Parts: sequence; C-alpha cells; structure tokens
Amino acid sequence: MALGTIAEEGKGPRVVFEEDELEDEFIIEARCTDNILFGIAATVGGFVVFLQSLPIILNNWVYLTEPRPINKTSIEGEQFEAVFHYNVGYLQICRQFLPDRPPNDMFNYSMETISTAERESQCYLNPLITRVELGDDFSLASVAVSARLGFSTMFHLVGAMICAIALILATIGHLRHTMHTILAAVCYICGCIILSTAVLMFVCIVDDELSPRMKANSSGEPSKFSFRYGYPFWSSVASILPVQVCACFQAFLYFRRYPTVVEKLKFVPGLEKKLRNAQLDKELGIPPMEIHKRGSLASYMPFPSFSMAMASGRPSPTRSSQMSLRNNSVVFVQEM
Repeated sequence: MALGTIAEEGKGPRVVFEEDELEDEFIIEARCTDNILFGIAATVGGFVVFLQSLPIILNNWVYLTEPRPINKTSIEGEQFEAVFHYNVGYLQICRQFLPDRPPNDMFNYSMETISTAERESQCYLNPLITRVELGDDFSLASVAVSARLGFSTMFHLVGAMICAIALILATIGHLRHTMHTILAAVCYICGCIILSTAVLMFVCIVDDELSPRMKANSSGEPSKFSFRYGYPFWSSVASILPVQVCACFQAFLYFRRYPTVVEKLKFVPGLEKKLRNAQLDKELGIPPMEIHKRGSLASYMPFPSFSMAMASGRPSPTRSSQMSLRNNSVVFVQEM
C-alpha cells in the first residue's frame, strides 16, 4: 500500500508538467493569423451593425415628462396639471399616464378629471411620416422634438448602412485578398462620423426644446418638464468606439499583406522615386530636395548602396547620370 501511494504521489508533478507543456503549445500555436484577426473584426463589426440598426425602430430614445391641464381647479380657481410620460423615437411617439409615478401619486385623479381615453397609452407615427399634426392637445415639447428629427434620422440611416456595407466589403476583401479590405476601413470611418453627427443632432434638438421649459417659474416652483435618454441612444453612442476598432483591424490586415518596403512600393504612389532620391542624397552628402519625415518609409533603403557600387568599379549608369546632374546643379549654385 505504501509503495502504491508513493507511485501515485509521484505522478502528480509529471501530470502538472505535461499540462503546462500543452498550455504552452496552445499559446504558441494560437498566433494572430489573418483568419483569427478577421474573425475578431467581423464579430465586432456585426455587433456594431446590430447596435446601430436596432435603435432605428425603437421609440424610447428619450423619456419626457410634460404637465397637461386637467378638468379640476383649486379654491383660488387655478387649474390643476397632471404629468404625462412620453417616449420619443425616430419613427414613433407614445404617451401614457402613470398615476403611481410622482408627482401624480400625490393626487387622487378620478374619471371626471382625466378620462379613460387619456389614461390609456397612445402611440402615433412621427408627424414627418404621416404629415398629420398631433396638436397641442397631445403634447407640446414631445411633438416639437419629434418633428425636428428628420435630418437626424436620415444621418443615422446612412451611417448604419455604410457600416453594414463596410462589413460586407471586409468579408470580400478577406476572401479574395483585394483592396476591399482598405475600402472597408474607410467606410467604417465615414459611417462612424455620420452616425456621430446624427447622435449629436439628436442631443442638440432635445436640449434646445427642453432646457427653456425646465427652468423654474416666476414663483420659484420647479418645472414639471424633464427628460432622460433611453437605451437606443446609449446603444448608438456605445457603437462609436467599436467602429474605430473595426477600422484599425481592417487597415492592419491590409498593410499586413505588404510587410517589407519593397512590397509597399506596389501601392504607394511616388514612393520608389523618393527612396532613390533619399539614397542618392545620403551617399553624396547633398541636402535633399524634398523633406522626408524622420521615421517615414523613405528612411529605409532597399536599393543597393551607391558607395558599394563605386567600390566595385561598376557604377550604375542611372546613378552616374543622377550624380552628374546633382554635381552640375551644385556648381551652378556656387557660381551664382
């Protein structure tokens, strides 16, 4: 029994060591290949399209409260007001009366003061779609906000469509190894800018309509107007940062196909000429005619050194002609 126990105890460290080796091998093999990076980018892109598309059909972009006069007066003859709750979205506006919410819970509203029709929830399409005015009997601020959402809705639709097109282009570029990958990155950026504009316009409209109404009245009583943003608004805002991540992924996947400077010459216009001029200026000690930023691609020289060509006794005819032209230009400048 003792020998068996010792043998079983001796297997423990060996099993742990083998598990560590398997984990190390898994980590080494799980490198960031193009397929893995594209899978991550496609997942994030699909999540972005979902976050941007779903808020378009929802009607709770912003929750508003508005006071409305009811059929009840005080002893002094002043008319009482009840607070109604509104949900405003791109396509629809809804109204409901919640007697249990403050400040409605402080009063006992009977059927005479608020009718059954007004107590029930009512939803209407945006007046921009139906071309029918709801009127002041339904709402004041909410209808005003809904009627000004035309440009914001259009911008949101265009931005979401461009991001969806970017996801399709990214898939085509990955499967065919074409320039659709870099076009997807550009589309992601454009869609993000347009969507951000739509969200900013929505914020400006709500603030412009509600801020004056939320001020206290002349007697110092607080206003019954209020608002807060709903989940569709925060969903659109939350999609802005993942869009930038998708654009970075697509740009990285595209430039990863050209790891060396020589391969980058295929798609960067004028890069080969700059590299040759920079190499010649470096070998002859002549100040460059064009300014190259430090750390740019022009600092890498994939071409054979001019000094090595001179040492071998077989200078390139192209190099010799460029050197003679540069020397003549230098002499001309000195004579002047």
